[in-house]
Amino acid sequence: MELSDYVYSVQEFEAEARYIEALIWDAIGLRAGERILICGYGDEARAVRAALERGAEVTVIESRDLAIAEYADIGATLLRGSTSVIPAREASFDVGLAYHYLHEVDPLFHSQILGELARVAGRVAVVEPAPPSDPLGKRIASLYAQAKRTAGLFERYQNIDHWKRLMQGVKAELAQHTLAFAKVPPPQYLRDTVALLLDTMKAEAAPEEIIEELRTIARRSDAQILPPVRNVLVGAAVGDLPAPLFTARPPLLEERRAATAAATQQRSVDVRVAHNEITPENGYEFPPLPAPPVPAETPIIRAPGVPPGFSAPHTAAPPPTFVPPPSFVPPPSFVPPPNFSPPPGAGFGPPGDIGSGNEGQPAFGAPFPPPFAVPPQPGAPGTGVGWQWEPPDSGTSEPPV
Repeated sequence: MELSDYVYSVQEFEAEARYIEALIWDAIGLRAGERILICGYGDEARAVRAALERGAEVTVIESRDLAIAEYADIGATLLRGSTSVIPAREASFDVGLAYHYLHEVDPLFHSQILGELARVAGRVAVVEPAPPSDPLGKRIASLYAQAKRTAGLFERYQNIDHWKRLMQGVKAELAQHTLAFAKVPPPQYLRDTVALLLDTMKAEAAPEEIIEELRTIARRSDAQILPPVRNVLVGAAVGDLPAPLFTARPPLLEERRAATAAATQQRSVDVRVAHNEITPENGYEFPPLPAPPVPAETPIIRAPGVPPGFSAPHTAAPPPTFVPPPSFVPPPSFVPPPNFSPPPGAGFGPPGDIGSGNEGQPAFGAPFPPPFAVPPQPGAPGTGVGWQWEPPDSGTSEPPV
């Protein structure tokens, strides 16, 4: 298997993070037109923006003046106050949401906050990261928690059982979902995470030894952390819990992997083509086709006495001659029996015999009339024909001498 089967590329990781975020909101089940109360603006007001994009009527309960001033124009209604005592009537909202909020609050107040959300909203939703599972992630979380305590703040991640127990105490029906990445994130994820933590620690005047240790971790070439598992819990009265409709996974990762592989292969071909300089002379095939082999020179055979360089004068080629096939056997010629006496004019008789009908012709004519006459064959003995008529023998068994 290849490295890409275990580690996300930067593009794949970003796409997977967006998909997990979509699944979180599918689990919350927020519908357009619903009234939602969100605990605090949070990091860059991400949850507030997502709820507004889904067409909900958003109210944010917040007590920090800096956050209130920063997001005054975001489009959400502000409810100034504390989440432990929410200044609102019962059932004022359809959904009460604590999105990445409770891990920054002392666990002693978790039950009170969830109870207040359950009082003012018909549905309560909690979205929280799980504690880190890898050693390096645990160390970074520990350093960050120390820096927060130094600044008088709180930072502690809880497992899903903690939230499940609290949610069961405020709502009768509960749904829980655990969402995680399938592969290891790219190395850039560690550097970005540490950079974000360092910016926060500098603003909060964290101890220098903690900041320096985080910088040392970020400089390690082999350092790697896993993104946290996300837990989503939704509680409601019996029968009021909506069934979530989860977004189908877009075919982005496999298509992008195939497109990347195709692009890499094409770049490799382009480089090889450039290096081999394919031209019309070399051929357009890759790799260039080799030149055809040169045939060996046919040796010239000269007749004895013919000087080198001599060429016979050009003469027209003789017409093709009929050559009987090897299996050809001509029929035997007619041989008259002894004491045979042909009638006059029958064409039999000695050559030139007057009245025999053979004036000026051989005694028995050619063995085959045209076109079946056998043409002369070069190099044959006798008169030059392949075979010739022979007169009948004298009746003896001995061949003529």
